Amino acid sequence: MSTVTTAALSDALLLLAPKLDALGTNWAIFVFRFQDAIEAKGFWGHFDRSTPASMFVDAANPTSGETTMKAQWDKNE
Repeated sequence: MSTVTTAALSDALLLLAPKLDALGTNWAIFVFRFQDAIEAKGFWGHFDRSTPASMFVDAANPTSGETTMKAQWDKNE
């Protein structure tokens, strides 16, 4: 029996999300499959804004940890 990794499963979900038709005629199926795929990747908070951008305590002098967290958030965004 083979083991399916979470990353492989979430990648497969992305393939199941159809391309949104220019006229939006497939919106009903697109929105559900897209959300499932993005949630599986762990990035839904970027869409519904429940994962806010990292804030610096002192914007003029950010710590290395704050800079790293901000860079990762930007990459995910």
